[in-house]
Amino acid sequence: MGSTQPESAVSTKNRKSWVWSVLPLNVGVGGFGTMVPLYILYLGGNVVQVALITTLYNAVLIPASIFWGRMTDRLERRRVFFVIASAGTTAIFAAMFLLPNLSDLAALYGALGLVVTANAVAANLLVMETSEKKDWVASYSTLYLIVNLGTIIGVAVGVVWTSTLPLGPFLVFCAAATCASVVLSYRLISEPKRTMETGHLSPNPADIPSRLYRHAVLLAHPISVSKGTARDALRVLRAARAGAMTGSFLLFSSAFLFTTASAFFNTPFVPFLVRSGLGDNEVFAVALINTVAAVAVYRWMGGFARWLGGPKGGLYSLVARTILCLVLAAAALAVSGFAMFLLAMVFYALMGLTYAVWNSSTSVVLLSSLGQARQGSIIGLYAALGALGTVAGSLFTGYVAYYLGYATTFTVAAALMLLSFFVLRSALKSLGHTTARSPPQPPD
Repeated sequence: MGSTQPESAVSTKNRKSWVWSVLPLNVGVGGFGTMVPLYILYLGGNVVQVALITTLYNAVLIPASIFWGRMTDRLERRRVFFVIASAGTTAIFAAMFLLPNLSDLAALYGALGLVVTANAVAANLLVMETSEKKDWVASYSTLYLIVNLGTIIGVAVGVVWTSTLPLGPFLVFCAAATCASVVLSYRLISEPKRTMETGHLSPNPADIPSRLYRHAVLLAHPISVSKGTARDALRVLRAARAGAMTGSFLLFSSAFLFTTASAFFNTPFVPFLVRSGLGDNEVFAVALINTVAAVAVYRWMGGFARWLGGPKGGLYSLVARTILCLVLAAAALAVSGFAMFLLAMVFYALMGLTYAVWNSSTSVVLLSSLGQARQGSIIGLYAALGALGTVAGSLFTGYVAYYLGYATTFTVAAALMLLSFFVLRSALKSLGHTTARSPPQPPD
């Protein structure tokens, strides 16, 4: 007996099923993301090697994003980029397992930064090409949730794996998971009848908070770094010197300070936990709590940010993160073992919440301050400056932690976060946002 489901509904369902091809890829990448600092320590490295190898990876992401964005425009095919990302990641994980030494790991981790971004732009274009414009926000949310579901599964497997098995062979699991994405990419991804160019990725103010919320999730990253980023950077600097775009320039500077400060506690965090007596499985558990908490707050983030004062919510989040960094600095001097495990779970979850508030608030400010001209270029510059802040922070934090201690490192993070607060406050004033708190309304 034939199906009674309309043909159009079936075709729409089939077109949208491609999003499941990213699930196993993010299982492997998500699990490995937590594993990599542990593996560096396992191979005999210290916090300096963790910072330097992380810096290499983050630095590669910037030109890789530009390269794959251009390739996506030149080759109007989508499936090939998913296959490159999945097959390349699988091969790199396998090579890491077969070549267990720091120098090879560093080179392979840099290569991972190149291939893992291959389908970032294609994934976001596919969202728009396989759904109606009115459904874009919902489709992006679906992609985001599947990406994070994969991360949660990968990290959860890591908790169980490291409780009973050695760390190194976990790379085999990561490779097997990403290999499954190669198969799913072939089976689920069909080339769309209509294609778009990366210029269509310029977001609108209504949905940018949800799409920017977890910009570290590469596969759900909707912003491609503009081809003219360097040229646009010079334009912004000239405009700032001439007195124009002062508020936007301050907003960019605050974002750079924010990501630099974030790198000062994110990069050395795992080595710090290991030094404090946590086992590999406990580190995976802390990462799992953070990811689950981030996904849980995502649904209510827009209403929560408005309750905190809309654009001014970014200021409150910076104050909270400054205090959290100071608490962690004090804990580095006096807390260890199981007490540190409990503190780390609460700390990381709160850091994820305050990041979401900051990102939602500042994204709205950024989009509301732009005209129609060069929106994509300016947003690309904003994203690039954030990435450069991460590179700068990762580069120096290892040396600070190694020579001056973790308490000093987290204190530096707090100082940079506080400086970002003052710069952001000036930006809001310049852009016409008051800093007095609005009467609170209950979150949606």
